[in-house]
Amino acid sequence: MLVVIIHPEQWNGGSDRCTVALLRHFVQAGHRVVWYTTMIDEYWKDHSFDGVEIRLVPLKLHPGDWFTQNVALGWSLVTSDINPDLIVVDHSASCVPIIKWRFPSTKVLFYCHFPQQLVNPTRFFLYRWYSNMIGIVEDTLFDYTDVIMVNSKFTASQFTRVMPTLKDKIRVVYPPCDVDAITAGVMKPVSRKVRPSNPSYIFLSVNRFWPEKRLDIIVEAAAILKRKGIKAVVKLAGSVMPHIPESKIYYELLEKMIEELDVRDMVTLIPSPSEEEKFRLYQECDSALYTPPNEHFGIVPIEALEQRRPVIVCDSGGPSETVIEDVTGTKIALPSGDLLAEAMVHHIQKQDWPDLDDDEPEPVSMNSTRRVDSVPKSTKQSINFSLIITHHPCVLLP
Repeated sequence: MLVVIIHPEQWNGGSDRCTVALLRHFVQAGHRVVWYTTMIDEYWKDHSFDGVEIRLVPLKLHPGDWFTQNVALGWSLVTSDINPDLIVVDHSASCVPIIKWRFPSTKVLFYCHFPQQLVNPTRFFLYRWYSNMIGIVEDTLFDYTDVIMVNSKFTASQFTRVMPTLKDKIRVVYPPCDVDAITAGVMKPVSRKVRPSNPSYIFLSVNRFWPEKRLDIIVEAAAILKRKGIKAVVKLAGSVMPHIPESKIYYELLEKMIEELDVRDMVTLIPSPSEEEKFRLYQECDSALYTPPNEHFGIVPIEALEQRRPVIVCDSGGPSETVIEDVTGTKIALPSGDLLAEAMVHHIQKQDWPDLDDDEPEPVSMNSTRRVDSVPKSTKQSINFSLIITHHPCVLLP
C-alpha cells in the first residue's frame, strides 16, 4: 500500500511526534511511505527516517495563515507521479478538495487535533468575522474527507458542537505514546520503588514554554510550599521555540517569577532537553505535573504514566480522560497555584501508588492499569478502508 502523509512544519510538539510515529509504523508494516512537508526542524537532524520518501516544499507559515501550506503540499501531490492508496492529512483540510478531485477513489483520513475555528479567538469586530468565516470554510473542507480522527473525546465533543453535520465521520484515536522506544535502553520505565529514593520530593513538568501551558502556576505553587516549610524540587523542562517570540518571552517571565517569588532554590528551568535527557528526568522525578487547561489531548501524562509516575493534571480536556483520581494521579479543578500546591502536598504525603509502583513489562495504561495493556501489539482498525497501524501507535475507541 502506498501511504502519503501531509504534515507541514515538523517541529517538536505532540502532532509532530504523532507524525513520526505514523511514518515509522507504516514503514514497519511494509508500506511505501511518502511524506510531504514544508520544513523539518533541527531537533530531528539526527533522527533516522529510513524507508520514508520525504518531499520538501519550502513555504513559511505566516501568522494567521492556517491554509496555504497544505494547499501547496496538496498541489505538489496532485501534480506528482504517484497514485496513493491512502492519504493522511494533518493541520489543515485546505488541500483535501483538490486531492479528492485528483484521486477520487483514494481514501483521505484527516487527523484533527482541534478545529481551526476554535483555535482562533473570536474577540471582536473583524476578528470575529474572520473566525466565523473560517468556520464556514472549514465545515466545507472537512466534508470532502472520508474519516476524521480526533485525539480525544473532548476534541470530538468540541468538533461536533461546531460541525454537527460531520458527526458520523468522527472517530476518537488517542495519539501515540512511543512504547517501542521507551521500553528499551535509557527510556525503559523504572518505578520509584526500584530506583533509589530522592532526598527531596521531585516534581517534573515537561511542556513547551508557552503561555497557554500555564507553567506560571507551578512557580506559584512552589512559593506556597516554601512558605509552608515544605521541601521539594521542581523542574520545568520543555522546548523554547525560537520561531515564536512569545515562547522566549514566557520563558523569561518564568525566570523573573522565580526570582520575585524567591524560589530559585526550588525551581529549575531546563530549556529544550533531548529525548534521552527527558526520560532521565522522568526516572529521577517522583511525580509529573501537567498544567494546561482544556488541552486537546496531552501526550505528557501518558509518557509519565508509561514511566510509572503519578501525574497532576487539570480536570478538563484530554487529560481528564487519561488520569484516574488517586489511582494514577490527581486532578485539580482549575489552573490555580493554590490548588496545585494542595495536590503537590498530597503527592508528597502519599507513600504508595500501587498501580504504578511496579516494573511490569507491559505499559501502564490510561484507564486503569489495563487500558493500554488491553490493546494488542498489532492493532488493526478498518474504517471503510484499509488502514493498518501496527505496534499500537494509537488506541482506537469505539
